[in-house]
Amino acid sequence: MPTPTAAISQQLELSNPTAEIPLLAIQAADELDELVHGRVASLEAVKALSEILKNSFRLNADSDSRKSFIDSGNVAVFSRAIEDWEPENRIATVSELVNRAMEIVQNLERSESAHDNTFLEKMRDFCVALSTAAASYRQSIYDLRPSHPFRS
Repeated sequence: MPTPTAAISQQLELSNPTAEIPLLAIQAADELDELVHGRVASLEAVKALSEILKNSFRLNADSDSRKSFIDSGNVAVFSRAIEDWEPENRIATVSELVNRAMEIVQNLERSESAHDNTFLEKMRDFCVALSTAAASYRQSIYDLRPSHPFRS
């Protein structure tokens, strides 16, 4: 039975301006940090974030297939996170971006059984970068909205 966070994440994508993606990503980073320091963590947020990435890039867990349409907001958020997280690994095509998303989903999913602190720290740092990118995107969407006509 899916957890409440997981059930919600099945409907969300990175570019959803009303979703709490920045908060979820920071919670995932915190869970991974708990693992790095040898404390037990449930990884509920990590699992939910993994589901959101799958939704955002239409990744099918059973195969390598993915749908051809990817929302430009999802591309913007994810590519910014990757650029901030690994500036040396530039992504040039959408196909490379989707492949990178698949790799990160797999890494997040195996975090619970990982015993390599370097790996866990890397995944934690990705979650922090994703939180920052999602918060920036969300703010830019709000900035584009016209102000209410009765407010000055």
